[in-house]
Amino acid sequence: MQKETMKALVYRGPGQYQLEDVAIPQIIEPTDVIGRVTISTICSSDVHVLEGHMNNVSLPKIIGHEFCAEIVEVGSDVKELKVGDRVQVMPGIYCGSCKFCKAGVAIMCEHKDAGVLGANGVDGCQAEYVRVPLADKFCIKIPDGMEDEDILLLGDMMGTARYGLENASFKAGQSLAVIGVGPVGLSTCLLAKKTYGARQVIAIDIIQSRLDLALANGIADVTLNPKDENFVAKFMAATGGGVDAVIETAGTAQTLQMAFEMTRPGGIVSNVAVFPGPVELPIPAITVKNITFRSGIQFCEGVEEILQQIQSGKIDTRFMQTHRAPLNNIIEGYDIFGNHKDGCVKWLVTPYED
Repeated sequence: MQKETMKALVYRGPGQYQLEDVAIPQIIEPTDVIGRVTISTICSSDVHVLEGHMNNVSLPKIIGHEFCAEIVEVGSDVKELKVGDRVQVMPGIYCGSCKFCKAGVAIMCEHKDAGVLGANGVDGCQAEYVRVPLADKFCIKIPDGMEDEDILLLGDMMGTARYGLENASFKAGQSLAVIGVGPVGLSTCLLAKKTYGARQVIAIDIIQSRLDLALANGIADVTLNPKDENFVAKFMAATGGGVDAVIETAGTAQTLQMAFEMTRPGGIVSNVAVFPGPVELPIPAITVKNITFRSGIQFCEGVEEILQQIQSGKIDTRFMQTHRAPLNNIIEGYDIFGNHKDGCVKWLVTPYED
């Protein structure tokens, strides 16, 4: 690697971020690799970081955690990877052996490099190069014959969708409502229909183009827009009074309230959203309806199985990849993706162009 500096999106405080020239990352620990980012994408949680909704982000920080890379340098203790390997990198780092990891809350891992890349962890991927700690554990090789775009959404979007469904104890033959069909919600609909055997999937969003996308790709049986004055009546007619499980991905007080209203007695509400602040829960209704409520942060369980399903053609996430442009244009990408413009579902970031 002959270059000493690279372009990267650097966050310096709420609303303060720009593309800057920074030093190319170096191997720090023998279990590290350095990757040349071949493609990345913007996540809603990146938007939360840039807006200052996460107070545990050290500054300055290079943003981003959804990406594929080509390995250009490996640490001396890396066993499974070599220079030239193409990989998709999981969004968060954890050791797997500390008391928090053993308790199943890897987000609180005590390892010095633990956390979500580009957020509360090490520097992220919206750059030309990235350092990946504990690389053998968190880099998944891209199988021969597959392109980056085939696997790009594996670790975060599909991993989060699976986590939400597992938290909902979702089973074949059950009914599901997904509130918020952005990338995570669409991924949830996709898994529910294609691999979990859902009897009925209801997609709910105020952005009609996303509902149309879910219907066109055969991953929703019913789509409903809360802006419709007959929304409640249509939901009740479609479900007979409620669904077995609701996956809440939108992260607002209103959508969380809606989730409890839509769940049948004895059902489960599973939240996978990042909320910008505290919200109230309708405890009396939850109690009377005996609803189970689960929430948490996923740590990529089951991604190997999802990768096999992508390889076999059972799952295809490319329909969500609506926009793409070089790293040069990433500020525009945040505007279009973050403000739900131009039907954008996922904004893909290709390498910087000199």
